[in-house]
Amino acid sequence: MADIRAIDISKKFNDKLILDKISFKLNKGEVLSIVGRSGSGKSTLLKILAGIINNYDGDVFFDDNNIKSLDIRKRKFILMFQDAELFPHMNIHDNVAFGLKMQGEKSDFIEKETNIYLDLVGLIDHKDKYPNQISGGERQRVSLIRSLIVKPNMLLLDEPFSALDESLRANLRNETFNIIKEHDIPTLFVTHDINEAVEVSDKMAILKNGKFIAYDKPRNIYENPKNLATAKFIFKDNIIDNMLIKKSDIEIVAGNSYQILEKIYRGDYYTYKIHGKYSLFVDSRNEYDINDRIDIRIRNKIILEEK
Repeated sequence: MADIRAIDISKKFNDKLILDKISFKLNKGEVLSIVGRSGSGKSTLLKILAGIINNYDGDVFFDDNNIKSLDIRKRKFILMFQDAELFPHMNIHDNVAFGLKMQGEKSDFIEKETNIYLDLVGLIDHKDKYPNQISGGERQRVSLIRSLIVKPNMLLLDEPFSALDESLRANLRNETFNIIKEHDIPTLFVTHDINEAVEVSDKMAILKNGKFIAYDKPRNIYENPKNLATAKFIFKDNIIDNMLIKKSDIEIVAGNSYQILEKIYRGDYYTYKIHGKYSLFVDSRNEYDINDRIDIRIRNKIILEEK
C-alpha cells in the first residue's frame, strides 16, 4: 500500500474549477514531479496536501489514515517555496533548529541534529551568520535542511530552484534529491521544466487545466505519449493531426520525395526542416544543403488519442 494517496482531489475558486479529480499514489522515498504551465493548478494542489487549503473535495491518506481533517502541524507535510523565506532576525543555526524547538525536542538533541544537517550541506561554518549575509543558493540550502530536519511525512517542493542560475540550480537540485532519497522522504516536486522533472522523478504527471493528462514513469510518457495534449506539451515538432513522428524515428536516405527547406548546425549534428508528404524536422549527422532532394525512412508513428 502506498504511503501517500490522493483520491479525486477537486477544488473550485468562485465557481471556477481549479483541480478536477486528481489522484496519485506515492511510496516511501519516491519522487512525483508535476509539470504544468502557470495557472494549471500546481500550487493549489501543494497547498491542499500541506493543509493550507482545507475546503476541497476528495481525500488524502497517509499510511491508510485519512488526514483530510488533520491539523496542518500534525500532518507534517512540509511545503518549501521558491523563495527561501528564512527568519531574517535569526541566524542560520536558529533557522534550522526552529522546527525542532516547535516540536518540543530537548536542547541537546536540537544542537546535535542542527549541526549534522548544517554539515550535510556544507554550511556548518556559516551557522552564526544571518540570512542577508549568505548567498541565494546558501539560503536555499538552509531552507531545505530546515524542512528536512523535522523528518517530514512528505516534502512538497514548489519550484524551489527557479530563481537560481543554471549551474547553481543543477548542483542544488542534485544535492536536494540525494538527501531526499537518503532519508526515504516521499516528495512531490512542482516545476515548469519538464527536463528537470524527468531527471529526478520516479513518476511524472502533466497537469493541464486542473487535470492530469499524463501520469506514469517519465520514460513511458516520453516514449509513448497517449494523447495529443501530452504530445504537444513534450514535443514541439512533427505532430501531424493525431499522429506523432519523433525525430529519433526518422532516417534520411537517398531519394527525391522530400526537399530540405532549412538547416541548423548543432555542433555534432544538423537539424533539417524538410517538406514532402509531411512537413517534418529531422536530426542527422550527415550534411546536406538547402533545396537538396532526399527521402526518409520512418521507423515508427505514434497514433494519439484526442483527450
